[in-house]
Amino acid sequence: MVEAYRLDRMNGDNYWAKSIQKEMKNVSIAFDYVEEGRDTPPGYTCLPCKLIFDVKMDLTRKARYVAQGCFGDQNTIGSTYTGVVSRESVRIALTYAALHDLDVFAADVQNASYLQAPSSEKRWTIAGHEFGSKAGSKMLIVRALYGGQLSSGRDFRNHLRECMKHMGWTFCEADHDVWMRKAMNKEGNYYYEYMLLYTDDSLCVSENAKEALME
Repeated sequence: MVEAYRLDRMNGDNYWAKSIQKEMKNVSIAFDYVEEGRDTPPGYTCLPCKLIFDVKMDLTRKARYVAQGCFGDQNTIGSTYTGVVSRESVRIALTYAALHDLDVFAADVQNASYLQAPSSEKRWTIAGHEFGSKAGSKMLIVRALYGGQLSSGRDFRNHLRECMKHMGWTFCEADHDVWMRKAMNKEGNYYYEYMLLYTDDSLCVSENAKEALME
């Protein structure tokens, strides 16, 4: 973080400072502060976190606050990955759209998608200088963080699946990252609209694809 601010001073701008400010605003929901003088709840273990930086293709500066999962227990049981739709499913969906003259829209979950999901791990960390006046405080990690142990991807996938079910979608038995829902077209006939999920990106095939993605 110190180096990022130094680059801003050298370049006479505040691009890195703004990227840090934006990230810390988004990530704040991932933590519950432990009151000063109190200990963390039983069963919680410490997991260090840090800021990492990148420059996107359009030269936008990007800061991301991540957990250093490499310091945690590596013996997580079960699948630890988020969902990724297969290339074959994408090809079939695009063919289906072409044959039935359906719209195809793509979208992604904004503002650090993993943070939408509750964390299944019992972890705490210490706030760094990027937290301003809260620096040095103990914080419980209550949302899935990028890099968080081995289960952040799984936590996000499980959360997203529950959201899809709540909106009336059903996953395909052949590919669990392809979701379908019966709909009615403008002629009054029933057909199936599809939602294909790739981590936090989605591809919708529907007569009203844009509206379906914005639900």
